[in-house]
Amino acid sequence: MSTSGASTVDYQKIFESLPSQYIIVTPDRTIVAATDSFLASTGKSRSAIVGMDILDAFPDNPDNPEAKGTEILRTSIERVVETGQIDILPPVRYDIENADGVFEPRWFQPLNAPAFDDDGKLVYVLHGAEDITAQMSKS
Repeated sequence: MSTSGASTVDYQKIFESLPSQYIIVTPDRTIVAATDSFLASTGKSRSAIVGMDILDAFPDNPDNPEAKGTEILRTSIERVVETGQIDILPPVRYDIENADGVFEPRWFQPLNAPAFDDDGKLVYVLHGAEDITAQMSKS
């Protein structure tokens, strides 16, 4: 691919179009980007969540006293920020609020990975959350 002249690569459009479900947060958990497939899976719009803390954008189900999704997510992101290493988690139940305000039981296979600037400073955490609800309900 030529880097001179006529065209520049639109990395934001490429990221947003990835078929995998990813969201990008800053080390303080502020959402800065999400793939279209992540938004489709969670029923959220980009404009509604960008700029929010990921834990506020995707809270625990208040009707499930055993919900630990936000605690697990917070701890994993903190681990990535502290270690600079990828953190792959086992499947996690993390209910998602639908457009009607009802929380639907969901299962995700999450991972969190660091993204560094040119000086080696961690600037983003890539949060991958593949929706595995269909697979979990078969077992």
